[in-house]
Amino acid sequence: MKFALVFGVMAAVAFLLIFPTPAAVAQEIGYYELTELNYIINENRSVDVQMKFILYIKPAWSISGASWRVPSTSISNVQVWPSPAQLDKVELVENDSIIHVKFQGGLGPNKRLAYNISFTAEGLVSGIGSEYRGILGNRADGGYEHEGSVFRLRHDNYIVVIQGPADSYLFFNDWGQSVENNPPTLRYENSFQAHENFQGLRVRFYNQPAFYRVTLRYPFTNYGSNSTTDLNLDAMLFNSEVPWQFSALIYSSHPIQTMYVDEENNWHGVFRVSELTPGETETITLELLYEVLVHDPGISAEDVGYISDVPASLQEYLKPDDKWESDSSVLKQAAEDAIGTETRVYLAAEKISGYVVNRLNYQVQDNRHGALWAYLNRTGDCSEYTDLSIALARASGIPARAMYGWGYYEEENLRGHAWLEYYFPGVGWQPADPTWDETFKAYFARLDPIHLTRNVRGLSSEESGASYTYYGALPTLSEGETTITPLKRVEAAQEFVRAAQYAVNLADAFLEASPDETLQAKQNDAKQALAQAQAASDENQKILYAKNSLQNANEVIRALGRKPPQPTISIDFEKLFPYLAAVGVVIAVALVAYGISRRRGKG
Repeated sequence: MKFALVFGVMAAVAFLLIFPTPAAVAQEIGYYELTELNYIINENRSVDVQMKFILYIKPAWSISGASWRVPSTSISNVQVWPSPAQLDKVELVENDSIIHVKFQGGLGPNKRLAYNISFTAEGLVSGIGSEYRGILGNRADGGYEHEGSVFRLRHDNYIVVIQGPADSYLFFNDWGQSVENNPPTLRYENSFQAHENFQGLRVRFYNQPAFYRVTLRYPFTNYGSNSTTDLNLDAMLFNSEVPWQFSALIYSSHPIQTMYVDEENNWHGVFRVSELTPGETETITLELLYEVLVHDPGISAEDVGYISDVPASLQEYLKPDDKWESDSSVLKQAAEDAIGTETRVYLAAEKISGYVVNRLNYQVQDNRHGALWAYLNRTGDCSEYTDLSIALARASGIPARAMYGWGYYEEENLRGHAWLEYYFPGVGWQPADPTWDETFKAYFARLDPIHLTRNVRGLSSEESGASYTYYGALPTLSEGETTITPLKRVEAAQEFVRAAQYAVNLADAFLEASPDETLQAKQNDAKQALAQAQAASDENQKILYAKNSLQNANEVIRALGRKPPQPTISIDFEKLFPYLAAVGVVIAVALVAYGISRRRGKG
């Protein structure tokens, strides 16, 4: 007898030991009056499970026991009560544990039995850092075979209750209704006929805020025969406009020359390598601190204005660009197909996201192709999903812009990721991730704390997060390793202090070069808050003081930081000599030909 398991999650599966009379084989043997499955997710991702059943057996049947299959090889503290239900044994079969329950003396015809099973299981909930995800409460009972007939019991009252960790946030679920906020609790009720299946509730809980340390590496190599000098890396660090995220620079392996904020509130740092000798490789390493909250403002269509309400000041976010071909007749027609006659921005944007999800099939691309290519080829990864959404929004008169950063995954540590923001009149910029929405239907005007925003781009469709200038031989920038490390609050507190110290030191350097009394007062406040953070023993107070220090120091940096001027043209004549020689030959040949032509004309 083998029971079906769906997605490898908790299976409330009854294997009944039944002794039917011949005349009763084709009849319903009984049913569950109550099936109640309770899951409590612990901070360490173990799950305490308690199941309650009321089982009724019809006349002409006797049942000696039941078995329950759990998709985990690590269960403990198994208990069965009350008598006559008793634990028989726990059997390991492949990747599952089967709990065998016996009914002492059997359960005879026309009898009713209420019994409970409880245990603790590992592996039912996964995730890392702030995330807790799983699929719990599925019904996958395979039934009992007897002489070619399969018996499955109906469930008249099937209840699933899932409780997340204390202080976590329930971000996503398929069917259930939230009934408590702390701890967040989900409840689902239904009834199932014997032939019906239920695949369970997909849930995602998040502790918030989530803290991360992001390490970026930029390896430069000089493959020439001359030195590279004054190499300056301009790296986008973070965006200060994202209200659900706080970010800061913790560390740089090389001296920082300046920090500045561009027209879309992206913070840049410029870092210098003095010299790269021929054959030398040097890596610039940066560490960033991210504090990220769940963004779930509960916006509805009634909160958002109409397309005609879009401010004139946002016209730049309606223009076409290289990867956002909103002026294409093909994409204009697609936008019309997507939103129809809808003029309310929330509903129109929602339709655009749905249209993109239905239009494209997800497939990782080697290169970014843009909106028109994605539409025509009906495929793409997060870049194409984002580009097509932006182009269709702009073609519809809705401002839209791209967000670039990372999506943190348990399996892969991170994935470079792109999503977008729509502008909602009366509300402001709101995120949407059509790539992930294809799977979870939860990323419209909402975002989880495993989206880390590095930069926002709406004035240009360029997605690069770094550029560099140099003198001498051309250096090669390789793709460096990026790692994201989730932090516990106590670890994050120490990193906040490091970030505040870095910002205070930089602000000091700026003020030394450009004294300002008003900004000096801000810097004094930053230093005082940093001292309080360093002295605080409570991690929450340490974070609070450090953030205060950062905010004051950042005001100084924003005011005094300037984008460095572009260097004068530097030419590596050694590399260019073959090309210059070839050009010289061409010019010489042309002059000779011109002279010959003139002589012939005169003749």
